[in-house]
Amino acid sequence: MNMKRTENRKWQYNFDFDTNSRTFFTITTDHYIAELSGGSVRVSDRTTRKLLFRKSGFNYLYTADISPDEKTLAALENGKHFYIFSLELFSQCRRITLPRGYESIDGYPSFSPCGNEILIPVSRYERRDPGYRYYICRYDASTYQMLSMTEIDYDSFPAWPIALQTN
Repeated sequence: MNMKRTENRKWQYNFDFDTNSRTFFTITTDHYIAELSGGSVRVSDRTTRKLLFRKSGFNYLYTADISPDEKTLAALENGKHFYIFSLELFSQCRRITLPRGYESIDGYPSFSPCGNEILIPVSRYERRDPGYRYYICRYDASTYQMLSMTEIDYDSFPAWPIALQTN
C-alpha cells in the first residue's frame, strides 16, 4: 500500500507498506528525510543523503511528523507511547506515555502549524457502550504535557491511508 498525504501539512509524507523495502513511512522536509521502519528511525540530510541519526529497538513505530522549524521529530508507535527526537542534537529526547487506558492504533501525529502543539490521536474501547471512542490529545511541544483531550468522530480520526494507490 503506497499513499502520499500532503493535505494541510507542510512536508511530503509517504506511507509505503511494502514489506520488501522495510521503510513504511517517510517524511521529506526542506532539510531532512526521516524514515520509519517499525523498529527504527533514520534521519538523513535531504541534499547529500548522508545518514545523520539512527535509533532502533522500537516496536510498531510507523508514523511521525516534523515540527515546522525542523528542530523536532515526533514519532508515534502503535500502542501506548510517542517519542521525541531532536533534529538539532540528533538524539532521542523523550518517551511520552499516553493517558492510562488509551492507545494509538493506526493514527499519525501532527504538529500544529505554529509548532507549539503536538496532536496525538488515541482511542479507547468502551465496554458499557461496546465500541471504540476516538480522541485527539493536544500536547505542549516544549514541555510535552497534555493540554487537553477532545472526543472526535471516527471520520475525523487521522488514520493511516487505507486506499490503495498504484505506482
